[in-house]
Amino acid sequence: MSKEDKPLDYQRRILDTKGVAQRVDLDYLKRPNRFRDLRHMLTWLAPAVAAAASIPFILGIGGGEKVFSNGPVSRSHAIFENNCGACHASLFSSVADASCKNCHDGPPHPAKSIDTGKLSSEPRCAQCHLEHQGRGIMAEVKDGNCTSCHGNLLLNGSGIKLASTRVTTFAEGKHPDFPALKKIDARPLKLNHAVHMPLQPKTIRNMKLPMKCGDCHTTGLNSPKGDLMPVTFDRHCMSCHKRELEFDVYQVLGALSAPSPHTKDPETIHAHILATYEKALAANPSLPERPLGREFVPTSNPSAWLDKVVHDSESFLFDRKCQYCHEYESGSAGGSNGYPVVRKTAPVLGRFVSGNPQGEPWLTRGEFSHRAHRAVDCASCHSAAKTSTKTGDILIPKMADCTACHSGSGTHLDNCSQCHLYHNKSKESDKDRRPVRELVGSATKFTGSESSTLPSRYQRERLGAEYVTGGHP
Repeated sequence: MSKEDKPLDYQRRILDTKGVAQRVDLDYLKRPNRFRDLRHMLTWLAPAVAAAASIPFILGIGGGEKVFSNGPVSRSHAIFENNCGACHASLFSSVADASCKNCHDGPPHPAKSIDTGKLSSEPRCAQCHLEHQGRGIMAEVKDGNCTSCHGNLLLNGSGIKLASTRVTTFAEGKHPDFPALKKIDARPLKLNHAVHMPLQPKTIRNMKLPMKCGDCHTTGLNSPKGDLMPVTFDRHCMSCHKRELEFDVYQVLGALSAPSPHTKDPETIHAHILATYEKALAANPSLPERPLGREFVPTSNPSAWLDKVVHDSESFLFDRKCQYCHEYESGSAGGSNGYPVVRKTAPVLGRFVSGNPQGEPWLTRGEFSHRAHRAVDCASCHSAAKTSTKTGDILIPKMADCTACHSGSGTHLDNCSQCHLYHNKSKESDKDRRPVRELVGSATKFTGSESSTLPSRYQRERLGAEYVTGGHP
């Protein structure tokens, strides 16, 4: 092998510090480098720009505080949307109960005074009433807030006297049926729905049957829930049952005949009957000369005739006519001057309870709105009405009539809050009243600067009618 063909001798690099230093270009950092200079500038410029850009958000300049918002507030709180400090006591903090109670009393649970149980621990307002979820109604809370306790009331409360202590949803076997179905209505009146609503159309005394539910049952125009107005004789019954007040048993009055007043005072009825016959006798003095009824001999004198027709007419009215609808107290002749005593009743909105003039709600623990159901045919829920023959029949719907719409629909119609309240409104007290501007117009923001909290033009256009009405449901 020639010398030229021999491989070069390999010399290993010196790996010590001195050897490495000899290979490094020590002038590298001194030479200009465009990319290195740009990176160095951005290292200082980017934080400065970010800090400057955050100033409008922190100070709330130009609506910059919206960046920190979790979303639009509910309709009721829309007026406070530009003023976070109205509810949040400090930056990025949850809303404390004290902030809610500045405007809302928040009376305790349970919602009805008939229940005496107590929760083991009261939840915070914001646990149930979630804000920044859109323009909904905050009172429509999620069912989980209810079933977390009602799923096992004995574990989550004390003094529980309910028959059903495990309620998980509005469905058969998971929610009790309405307790009123097991009660009676002791209203001292005789009413037969089946007679008024026969299956086959007919006409009786120029009255066309069947009647419609709305002929007697009407909702209150000024009632927010459309409560049914009490049925009264003068308004709903007299047009068909006026003859039940007629008393002229001997048919001697003719054109002077007028029905008795519909009153609980028998003395008033007696005075009306007496005055009517006195007027007839004055108009026709020959009336006593005619035999009355099946008698062959006329009454001896006008005074005796007057006593007889008044007495017999009252007997005819009290013994036959009044009892067509009314019931008498035991010992019916124990009233003043021997008149029968009609068992007292009063127009009530719910179930009649003797000794309770106000009656009792059919749903003692729930709420119901006829107005919300005005598009539904009455018979769809009150299916037993057409076959009811007694006043004491309970005609309110069963739970199964409600589950067709309010169970498994996957909508807000299934929510517990559709029928139940949480706070006991009867224990709610008024808050200290404050000027409007103090409430909504001049509250201090986090920065301490005074600024109007009225919605911006954009928000007013978005709210529309809700802004005009104050955003209340």
